[in-house]
Amino acid sequence: MKIRIQDLIRTNCVIIDLKQAGKLEVIDSLARFLCSVSGLPNADVVSSKIVERETEMSTGIGYGIAIPHARLPGIDRLYMAAARSAEGIEFDSLDGQAVNLVFMMVSPENTSAEHTQVLSTLSQVMSYEDVRSKLMEADTPEAFVEVIAAAENKYTSIL
Repeated sequence: MKIRIQDLIRTNCVIIDLKQAGKLEVIDSLARFLCSVSGLPNADVVSSKIVERETEMSTGIGYGIAIPHARLPGIDRLYMAAARSAEGIEFDSLDGQAVNLVFMMVSPENTSAEHTQVLSTLSQVMSYEDVRSKLMEADTPEAFVEVIAAAENKYTSIL
């Protein structure tokens, strides 16, 4: 069964006015936020695992999108948070552009297929300019989540 992004990103997991400017500061802040809203312990471990993954290759995939992620021991399922920065964040993106939309994901160590599937679906949905534009215009976390759900329903086939 495919995992849907709209089932992972809840309105309490969205920051629509991220103020941090640096990549490492954003990762740490979003990791702490994700742990706080999801009830996950060890925000320091989550942050350091994501930074460790980031040193291997930037998760700034281009088009103003970054998807920092890691697989962690001791968690029970996939968790995701999202943040939007109007100013943009230098993220060492593949296209050299600043990042405005950050989607952070953590998953259990043994969920490689699900982890990869969610990354793939998110990348596919975010490849559409209309989706990125609507996310930048969303004025509430509820509107942000609605854009994700509509885009996922429109641009992916859930089997």
